[in-house]
Amino acid sequence: MEKQEAPIHNSPFSDEELEQFEKMLKEEQKESEKKVEQYQSRLEELEANLDDKSSSADHHTGNVGTTEDEREKFYIMIEKEKEKQEEINMALNRIETGNYGICKVTGKPIQKERLLVKPYAKYSIEAKKGETSG
Repeated sequence: MEKQEAPIHNSPFSDEELEQFEKMLKEEQKESEKKVEQYQSRLEELEANLDDKSSSADHHTGNVGTTEDEREKFYIMIEKEKEKQEEINMALNRIETGNYGICKVTGKPIQKERLLVKPYAKYSIEAKKGETSG
């Protein structure tokens, strides 16, 4: 995780706006944690059902393949949520260090509208279009 030691305080947002973004980020974090728990629970159910089935029809290649596809889907969704949680943690760190809302590519402010939709965004629309995919 990226972490700066000394605050720089060059965020384009007021303290009140930063508090709003921090609240949004913490809510996103809780939602993401719930999703991971749900996905892990569903994954455990799939694996338990796979272990419980004893007839040869249940272990038919097609059925096993479908179950494997579902398991893979849940592993991917869990990984995506964990990546999102890391991005949220980095955004919270940027609030703490005073550089929240600054594009990591251009060094210019990220549009407030973009952050209201994706509060953990680290790139401006301009940078996203031209120089990065995140």
